[in-house]
Amino acid sequence: MTKNIFLIALCGIVLSCTIHEFGYLFMSIPTFIILSYNLVELILKITSKAKEPNRELSKNFQGIIFIGIISIFFAKSSFEDTIGGYNLFWKLVFLSLFFTILVAVILSRYFNLNTEFRFYNVLAICICSFLFIPNVGIIINKHISNETGRKQNIIINYKTITKKTKGGYNYFLFIKTPYDSNERLDVEKELYEGIKDDNEIVLTLRKGILGYDYITKFDLK
Repeated sequence: MTKNIFLIALCGIVLSCTIHEFGYLFMSIPTFIILSYNLVELILKITSKAKEPNRELSKNFQGIIFIGIISIFFAKSSFEDTIGGYNLFWKLVFLSLFFTILVAVILSRYFNLNTEFRFYNVLAICICSFLFIPNVGIIINKHISNETGRKQNIIINYKTITKKTKGGYNYFLFIKTPYDSNERLDVEKELYEGIKDDNEIVLTLRKGILGYDYITKFDLK
């Protein structure tokens, strides 16, 4: 337990220094997975009973991770078009901890997790929750709203073009929002090239049920 507590505390410190910057995702995501894994392990050790469960987990269920991976394809563009999407992502990621713990505790009551697959099974639950809960949350915010939409003029801070690894280009605009002084928007080439000298565009926004604006349309001024 001491090792788990130490790693949880260490990961917490690292996350507090990295989650605020998009460029540190390569550090914050693995760190969160390690934190999640050790938190589940700690909870399982605390809640485990001396009596073995009646049934044993005869097969590993690492395949659960594909549920999380598949959800990415349904939510990727929704993250890009959500104002404060990065902020919402991390809120949902930490919410996923409750789901991870709940699933692991329920499974431990019906199956024997103390098998050769324990590490991989617990890790699979952590990764699945990490991917699935934020993706579902962002989709819910996109599709459930009490607003019909509103237009807002936005001044562009700057814009960039980056080359895709498989050919073609990405066209990015950076704007100031309540969540980021340079929040990135992924737009089409036609819009990018049609922006006038005043660097102003019109966004049609709709506030989702989770309180974050979703961009339904980009227009030139």
